[in-house]
Amino acid sequence: MHGTRTGPLDPRAGCGELDRRWLRGDPAALADAHGRYRVRLEAVAYRIVRSRADAEDVVQRVFQALPGASYRGSASLWSYLYRAAVNGSVNLLRSRRRRELLRDDLSRDATLAAPPLASDPETSVLEGELLANVARALLRVKPRHRRVLILRIKHGLTNVEIARNEGIPPATVATWLRRGREELRAALGPMLRDYEGGAR
Repeated sequence: MHGTRTGPLDPRAGCGELDRRWLRGDPAALADAHGRYRVRLEAVAYRIVRSRADAEDVVQRVFQALPGASYRGSASLWSYLYRAAVNGSVNLLRSRRRRELLRDDLSRDATLAAPPLASDPETSVLEGELLANVARALLRVKPRHRRVLILRIKHGLTNVEIARNEGIPPATVATWLRRGREELRAALGPMLRDYEGGAR
């Protein structure tokens, strides 16, 4: 028999009925796999990410990617989904850690660069909120644009030095700096309007 997805069907023992249906291109197989494996996969993901919401998100992404994935029956569908859930969980942890490190770095730099906080408690609270909002706004700048902004603002590098550091032409550095400033300004827009509105 020939499948619509993979050509000749692999008849090896251990290839379950659901696996065979998936390899044949049965449109109901995805829903059945989701119903059969979702809870177990979420448990696998939770043991890694330690967050129910993140575990659910990882598994949702696994099933969303499955129709275009490279599964060809060399292992069981469960084994394939298990590996995908583990890999997705590890990638999420790495991404989370990078965001936390960047947020801490930006907050620390903003604190060091800020003038001494006022003794007035209300002003101190507002200044703390402002620094936190600036750090959050920087996280909304595209990573490559944010990187050159930080090299310019934090480290004081010139365009030529940034270009050498990043391995890109100086003209590209200038473009990324301009776009990064535009993205930062757009991200800060709602916050600035709130502060201006509160000052009236």
